[in-house]
Amino acid sequence: MKKQFRPLLEGLAVGCVFISITMLFQIPLYMSFIIGALAALGGYRNSIKMDRAKAEKEQKNSTQEPK
Repeated sequence: MKKQFRPLLEGLAVGCVFISITMLFQIPLYMSFIIGALAALGGYRNSIKMDRAKAEKEQKNSTQEPK
């Protein structure tokens, strides 16, 4: 999976989950889409942030010498 495709996929999944949850509470459709879009954006940004943190942690662990 490409590095740029994974955050998009995770953001889309988060957005779909939030849309379905808001539909359960009978929130109007346009509000559900707005909430889903914002959740998708947050999921996308969080995925990128977590990937960076993971890469930094791996780099930090690989440069440290065992005692």
